[in-house]
Amino acid sequence: MSPDPEQKPTPTLEERLTDAVFKLIVACSGGYALYNLYLEDIPKAAIAGLIAFGSGLVTSFGQGLMTQLSDRMKQRGDSVGKFANQSLDSTVEKTLTRLTGFHAQYLEALKTHCYNLNVEGYKGRLPRLVLENVYVPLRVNLEAQQNTLQLGGSQTIWNLLPKQQDSKQTFPHRLMAIIADPGYGKTTLMRFLTLSFANENYKDYQAKELIPVLLLFREIYPQIQSQHQPPLPQLIVEQVQKLPRCSELQTSRSWFDEQLMQGKCLIMLDGLDEVPEAQRERVSQWANWQMQNYPTQFILTSRPHGFDRDLFVGVQPIDVLDFNNDQKRRFIEQWYRFITWELTWKSHWQESQYDPNPQNRLTREQAEAESHAQAQRAADDLSRQLFADPNLTDLAKNPLLITIIAATHEGSENLPSQRIPLYREIFKLLLEYRPNRRDTRLTIDNAEDNQRILQKLALALTGAGKTQFSPQQGVEWIKDRFTEVYKGNTLTPKAFFQEIQQVSGLLAGGEGELYEFTHKTFQEYLAAQELRASEGGANKIREKFTDPNWEEVVYFFAVADPTPLIKAALEDPTNLYTLQLARRLANDNSQVDETLRQALLDRLQQQEPASAKVRLEQRFRHLTALSDTTALSDPITWGEYQLFLRDQKDQQFHSWAEDRLITPEQSDHLVTDIHWEDARWFCAWLSTQSHLAPGDDVYDYRLPTLEEYEATPRNTAPLQPWTTDPSQPGNALWVVQQRIPDRYANLVNYLATAQWKDADRETDKMMLEAVGQAAVERGYLKLEEIRNFPCEDLRLIDQLWVKFSGGKFGFSIQKQIYVECGGKLDGKYPGEEIWERFGDRVGWRKDGNWLSYSHMDPSPLSSPRGIFPRGLCGMLGGGWWLGVRDGYCNLFSRTKTCRL
Repeated sequence: MSPDPEQKPTPTLEERLTDAVFKLIVACSGGYALYNLYLEDIPKAAIAGLIAFGSGLVTSFGQGLMTQLSDRMKQRGDSVGKFANQSLDSTVEKTLTRLTGFHAQYLEALKTHCYNLNVEGYKGRLPRLVLENVYVPLRVNLEAQQNTLQLGGSQTIWNLLPKQQDSKQTFPHRLMAIIADPGYGKTTLMRFLTLSFANENYKDYQAKELIPVLLLFREIYPQIQSQHQPPLPQLIVEQVQKLPRCSELQTSRSWFDEQLMQGKCLIMLDGLDEVPEAQRERVSQWANWQMQNYPTQFILTSRPHGFDRDLFVGVQPIDVLDFNNDQKRRFIEQWYRFITWELTWKSHWQESQYDPNPQNRLTREQAEAESHAQAQRAADDLSRQLFADPNLTDLAKNPLLITIIAATHEGSENLPSQRIPLYREIFKLLLEYRPNRRDTRLTIDNAEDNQRILQKLALALTGAGKTQFSPQQGVEWIKDRFTEVYKGNTLTPKAFFQEIQQVSGLLAGGEGELYEFTHKTFQEYLAAQELRASEGGANKIREKFTDPNWEEVVYFFAVADPTPLIKAALEDPTNLYTLQLARRLANDNSQVDETLRQALLDRLQQQEPASAKVRLEQRFRHLTALSDTTALSDPITWGEYQLFLRDQKDQQFHSWAEDRLITPEQSDHLVTDIHWEDARWFCAWLSTQSHLAPGDDVYDYRLPTLEEYEATPRNTAPLQPWTTDPSQPGNALWVVQQRIPDRYANLVNYLATAQWKDADRETDKMMLEAVGQAAVERGYLKLEEIRNFPCEDLRLIDQLWVKFSGGKFGFSIQKQIYVECGGKLDGKYPGEEIWERFGDRVGWRKDGNWLSYSHMDPSPLSSPRGIFPRGLCGMLGGGWWLGVRDGYCNLFSRTKTCRL
């Protein structure tokens, strides 16, 4: 009889015994129901080993009945059995990990672990900060290295991580070391990446999916015994089990080993500098070995002193760059948006829900709208104060320092008057709170003693007219104070400098180079505090009052009580420098007597030539009223105009006006022979000078119309009207100060700081509010509302856009281009050809396709003329395309009616 193909052959004794062993193991592991699944997961090698193991059992059983046992066979059986057990244990571990949903639960635990932003060591008034809500991406720069890809310019970490479209195990920058000084957000960056990969936000950056693993060197270094021990998977498992909600998870070392070998992990090793120096080389060798052994993505972080590149192979150092102004503005806005909701409006909304009258209850949308408006006002105020003071602007160069600045402003709102508390908080944080939260503590563990030593150093440096010092010179300056403060024997003055540089970050340099304070105002603040603590400090300050090299030291010493120096300045009315410094002190201390303030202004006015800044301020205190909302200035002088040119040159104000060199002899002469475009840029700059505006009202500055000029009696020659012939220069520069509705404050701020897309969105809001509450609630404009849009608001919006963009953006600019393309100002659709031609001219189309909003370039230097405002596209009822066409055609018709 031929064998039945469907009939399975009778299993051998070894096969039946192996099957029984499987069943026994499965039963012990949680139930017979998993039996078939285990069989599918167990690889062939393990099955073969188990069969051999089963055969060994049979043999051992038979030999047990015999009187003698072969040592050789027994050893062989033990070896095979050990291999089989290891294979089986690994397989069971990985299978249990998969079955229990470990991966998903692990990611959930990471979300909880990294949800909050921890400003380490800061003890100010902060609510719980949500990392995603306040985080601003860092700019990084890849060092040029041999045999590595050099990427030009700054970028974010996402530019360096593998992309979704990359082939399997493609890592352009697989091994990275992020090197930065304290306060630059290295740990926060690692937590942000962990959170982004845990909650799938990495997809927003087109990054490849990776399993995030965050390991802190300060927690793991005691376990590192050698280059190979412990293995990375073992260490990961031990750390994972310490996470919230992970202690009971079935965590598998074999599962992590498999993910590492397949390149599926992002391993973040944070804070190499926090490993004690005696053990750092061994820990570095361990980290390097893991990086070479596992073909997956690694990122290591360290302060500069903690990373020895000679101990690492193929690791690319990445520098973290200072915050630029855009990052500072973004941080400030996100900070206030979150803080205002958490500290104020969230509780208002919650409390209102208990009001017995339903009409008094806030909806969440209403509360969030009010919170956002209040936050924006606070953010705009902080931005104006921050960018008006170059020292503060420069100080806010990293996440830690700008956080302290924002928290100080949130508590007081007047930043200049709070510079002393601000610096006091910075030194307390960097010399005590922050180091004491880490394992890399300062030997002298309190801020007061550390600061007393640094004060002696700072005053000696300032007295010598230096900002840099050698370790030997520094020791000479501080040795007496160091001996007085520190009674131990484990720290030397040279080691003190090294600790301050490596742990607190207040000093830079060292290691064979000269030391210096990381910010010059740190040195000046400390020198002032040393003088304040000394008996003859006040006399020393009076002596140095006339020395410009000591200006900031004098300021820090006297700003709390400037009256003596103001009186001293008034005693010498010929010294313009001391009068100006006294005026600065008076402006930053609201307690100064008003009589002294006026006396200062009077004396400054009597100077020949007078201070241009004072002249300008006085000029806008004495205007000729034209109406209830407008007033005309006297002609501007070259000295006042030069203030604008200096801010432009120093990049405090961004414009494209032509540079003009002004000699001091001309400073008190009237501005003549400048062109209309230059005059308009000057007016734009005036809007950024908050000290010119009386009270808290919002003002705009513009050139007068011919009618406005002629309505005011003048003794000088008539003004050549720019308004009728902009190509001709005027013979003098007058400016109109115009009070505008408070609701335009944000739009002015966005335009003045060249935040074009923010200004575009704010324009949407302004246009809705100008029409009425119904439009605001609806969220878009009807065509009839556009046809009857208020002329005053339309002119003001257009006037602001045209002025701050240098004539490139604005509704009137778009209208002109529309007419040049063949469009008619009758509110009717001109036809597809003309509309497409218009779209090509203003940059809304490219290569025959209409562009989305996100793809438009917001830079006036590279953008087509007329590209903004475009927000109206999102504010029109009906179909999007029909709304855009008809809405703009009607808007251009309205600009004609409103005489734009």
